[in-house]
Amino acid sequence: MPRVTKPLTNTEVDKAKPKAKEYNLTDGKGLFLRIKPTGAKAWIFNYYHPITNKRTSFTIGTYPSISLSLARQKREEWLSLIAQKIDPQEHEKEQERIARGENENTFFKVALLWKEKRSREVEPLTMEKNWARLEKYIFNQIGNYSIDDITSPLLIKTVKPLYEKGFNDTLHRLLNLSNQILNYAVTLGLMPFNSCIKAADAYHKEPQKNHPAIKPEELPKLLHDFRNSNRDYLTKMLFLWQLLSMVRPAEAVSVEWSEIDFDKKLWTIPAIKMKKTRQGQFPHVVPLSSLMLKILEELKPITGDNKFVFSHYSKPNHSASKELIANALRKIGYKGIQDAHGLRSIARTFLENQAVDFRLAESCLAHRVGDKTSQAYNRYDYVELRRPVMQLWSNFVECCQKNKKKFYFLIFCLHYPFF
Repeated sequence: MPRVTKPLTNTEVDKAKPKAKEYNLTDGKGLFLRIKPTGAKAWIFNYYHPITNKRTSFTIGTYPSISLSLARQKREEWLSLIAQKIDPQEHEKEQERIARGENENTFFKVALLWKEKRSREVEPLTMEKNWARLEKYIFNQIGNYSIDDITSPLLIKTVKPLYEKGFNDTLHRLLNLSNQILNYAVTLGLMPFNSCIKAADAYHKEPQKNHPAIKPEELPKLLHDFRNSNRDYLTKMLFLWQLLSMVRPAEAVSVEWSEIDFDKKLWTIPAIKMKKTRQGQFPHVVPLSSLMLKILEELKPITGDNKFVFSHYSKPNHSASKELIANALRKIGYKGIQDAHGLRSIARTFLENQAVDFRLAESCLAHRVGDKTSQAYNRYDYVELRRPVMQLWSNFVECCQKNKKKFYFLIFCLHYPFF
């Protein structure tokens, strides 16, 4: 049974006499009074660092300037900070810097400068996601640390809870983002070098997994399973639209009626909605196949008065969730077999089987072809050349819809001549 520490009394504190060697009187929960041979008395707070777990101590102040009740009050404040993964000593230093107006070089302050610069280089959604990760896992622990106090062991310890939970990808993303901030601090001259550059080596990095996807010849079964599931009508239409358009889930669900040109049979997706948006990038234009036009015609009486083709059920002025198809696929038994993003893989594999020109196939998926130099000069979007490719894919999907069990007809579709 653990020993129970009896709290000190004011009388014990006041009458404590010096000895040949300094000694301590314990009040409990890390607080004790140190009496030195000179007769000086100092309050000490002993605790485990919330990040490194190393035993450390902190001098609160001397007695009688700091009374027993005030020392206990300080102890409770610091125990509360530790529970929030905040080091009391760093917190005290930060408060002093704030009071002196010298808190510009904290990790968080430098991160704000980095964010301002980085926001011009990546798409807004990417910056939003990365900043949210930093706020959730990094800033609440070491955001108030001075930038030159961020060491490799500290950073490694900060992300350790993610390692223990198996969040390997998030862990390495955070280490990368933290190093970007620290490298920016070096660039600004706020610190001589970044000692955390190798911090990621402390943790094994799991290889990135491709999105699960079935083979084109398995598409009839997937279409049959989705069509006969208990998913609602709009979800089933969105599934087909995303499959036929070859775009990413967020792009598919965000289609607006104003982006559709029925006369030219084109869907123009603004650059801001596309992945890897760059200043001056052109929008992505999707030629509408016969099956895509049919979907739009069927949905016109339902959502035609709304902004989005696939409107949110309870918020007509918002699009449906980009996770709608991903969730639906999981619920019909395709978890680990097929995900929403992997629908693009089915189409790309089909186009490869049809020996479609590499540039056209990649353009259908809005992939950038060539190196940075060629991308800068070649701005041709292959729209009209992609039109028959989109129709070829549409024909195959329609073939799969109508012929779930007639595999001889499916084989014919797979070998359908390109032109």
